[in-house]
Amino acid sequence: MPCNTVIETWMTARDGVKLYTRLQLPEAEGRFPVIIIRHPYVRKDDPTDFDLLKNEDTHGYAVVLQHCRGTGRSEGICIPYISERNDGLDLLEWIRKQPFYQGELFLSGSSYLTSVHYSYLNTDPPDIKAAFLPVQDSERYNILYRNGFFKSGLHGRWALGMYKRNLPIERNYCHDTFRTLPLKGITRSVFGKEVPEIEEEYRHPDPADPFWQTPAGGSDYHDACRKCRIPILFTTAFYDIYTGGVLDIWNGLPESRKRQCACIVTPFSHNWNPMPRTQPSDLPDFENARVREICPDLQYLWFDHFRIGTPLHFIEQGKLVYYTLFENQWHCEKSVENGPEKREFFLHADRTLKTGKPAESGAITYLYNPYAPAPFAGGCCLNFGGMEFQDPPNSRYDIISFLSDPIEDESVVCQGKSEVELHCRSTAPDTCFYVRLDLVRNGKAICLRDDIDSLCRVEKDYTPGAERVLKFSLIEHSFQLRKGDQLRLDVSSSCVPHFQVHTNRKGLQADQTGADICRNTIITGKSMLRIFCR
Repeated sequence: MPCNTVIETWMTARDGVKLYTRLQLPEAEGRFPVIIIRHPYVRKDDPTDFDLLKNEDTHGYAVVLQHCRGTGRSEGICIPYISERNDGLDLLEWIRKQPFYQGELFLSGSSYLTSVHYSYLNTDPPDIKAAFLPVQDSERYNILYRNGFFKSGLHGRWALGMYKRNLPIERNYCHDTFRTLPLKGITRSVFGKEVPEIEEEYRHPDPADPFWQTPAGGSDYHDACRKCRIPILFTTAFYDIYTGGVLDIWNGLPESRKRQCACIVTPFSHNWNPMPRTQPSDLPDFENARVREICPDLQYLWFDHFRIGTPLHFIEQGKLVYYTLFENQWHCEKSVENGPEKREFFLHADRTLKTGKPAESGAITYLYNPYAPAPFAGGCCLNFGGMEFQDPPNSRYDIISFLSDPIEDESVVCQGKSEVELHCRSTAPDTCFYVRLDLVRNGKAICLRDDIDSLCRVEKDYTPGAERVLKFSLIEHSFQLRKGDQLRLDVSSSCVPHFQVHTNRKGLQADQTGADICRNTIITGKSMLRIFCR
């Protein structure tokens, strides 16, 4: 039975702020490889279970856990991302001066706990031997935006909750807060004073904006995984909030870096490796999908591989291991590539999806009122909420649903980046179109993927009434279609509470003081859904 030595102490950062730091040492004296965790999701009054910590099997590693600035028992003010680089580098230096430091450091995190490590990875510390960094994107723009639309249901509410987390400040917030017009000045409504560190992010919807190359826009984190030589085990899930970002990191690694690293994609959500269900649910569960059961010591396996040469199993360097939903099988490949077979479904005027293109195009026009936006259940892989059952088709006047015939194949796997080409027009000088792809089985629709875009994002000038083509590339997925299943594509112009509502006015949406009602039109016969199968 392990008997760790547990020590509570405070590290003094370069600016004098004291950060709570807890040590778990496998023996009272000695030098050990060190696992580093920096944690913001703790409170001052969180009890410490010392018996649990003393008896935890750390596989011979010392574990250093630090409460991030302004959270838990640490001093200072929490402003998301701002201080993590300096505080992280200070912790590395502090550990190197401790008597238990053996010369080998290992990074562990998940979500924001991964971000704190991304903040300094571009310094490529030579004593960091490996990292286990689940479910986080390193690109700040992707965390906040999709095609210029602020992810109010993800980053918006999270940032308002994290700001000055430890301080007893007033937070006037609800799900409808981000429907306030103008968005500029919203922090004054929430906190009673303007918070520039939060407000500034609302003003840069263009990824090419120089703001994203500054420290405030995450430049320290940018491309962190390419700029270091540390072997990293990435994880995500097909319904994670950062699926696309993690896969972009993986796909963008040079081959020399990729050969050092590995990646896992589970069928779950931001909780990529959940415990078995204890409550009944009609949503599907997946056989042999929980990594905790397949490889219970995954983190230690990864670290020990680089420390003492322990052979890997389940994962393989240079490979991505992913789970195909409903097929219920794991695959080990270079990436989640598009299947070799392309299938195209055209949007028809009778609100069906058919493989044949109609002889003539048609049009479906609907009213889009920004003051009464359409709600959608589940965030797919761009927002919180993951997989959820959907409302019946055409559930509102501003949600247009297109349904395919039942699939005739006994089974076929849809894999890769599905695409939607939407031919459309509007009576407004700018507006939004939102698409959501669902799998319909036994009469129930489960969300697969979604995307959002505006008429003026790619071509800045739009003349009301003109036809334009929006091309959506949906984030990678791998799922099995069975005989009798159907595909459903919903088209709308809003998606609350997940995305900022478009006002139908041209220009920076954060500055709009009001909104206009418009009529948006889908051109059927030309618009299509394209999937890739294997």
